[in-house]
Amino acid sequence: MAETNNFLPLMLDLSGRKIVIFGGGSVGERKAELFSGCADTLVASLEFSKRLYELEASGKVRLVRLDLLTASDSKLRELISGAFIVIPATSNSELNRKITAIARENDILINQVDALGSVVIPSVIKIGDLIIGISTLGHSPAVSKYTRRQIEGVITPEYSDMIRLQDELRNYLKEHVGDQRERQKILWIILESEAIWNDLSESYEKAAERAYAMVSDYLENSSR
Repeated sequence: MAETNNFLPLMLDLSGRKIVIFGGGSVGERKAELFSGCADTLVASLEFSKRLYELEASGKVRLVRLDLLTASDSKLRELISGAFIVIPATSNSELNRKITAIARENDILINQVDALGSVVIPSVIKIGDLIIGISTLGHSPAVSKYTRRQIEGVITPEYSDMIRLQDELRNYLKEHVGDQRERQKILWIILESEAIWNDLSESYEKAAERAYAMVSDYLENSSR
């Protein structure tokens, strides 16, 4: 088991990466939902939930029908060959440990659902380009859930539009303001403007118009 103090939250590009999930029940379904939009996701099981069949039909996951209890080690190794992350999510603890051992032999990252593996998958909040991961490293799912609720009560859809506006302004300021610290100062003025946030709740265009006017006024006053 990995030391908990060695865990570091990272954002990974999973394009083209193979994720193998063992188990077609509710846990495997939840894991498949998470990975299906950004990785080559394969689910192996004898039976699958209705939602997993829907994901297969839409081309988001690949399903492999297999009796995992009787599958040979060589067959399991074949399934995880080339995998980036393996997720043993069956209802059989002994089988999960067996899959974990085979994945470790092949230096493949493991997300264990009944223990702390080499990969911890956090609770994810995604609003546009804003992505927030929450984890207690398995010590308190209740605190993780509570924290998610607290954050979701604060993070509104306007955050996504603010990210868009900040990115647009960054590119604009790079062409008109040479000093990086000055650019940062202007962006923070926009970010902390209550008027801009209020405008975003109405429309992006209204907020952008006000933001550019504020930037123009700032640049004009600083040049005097």
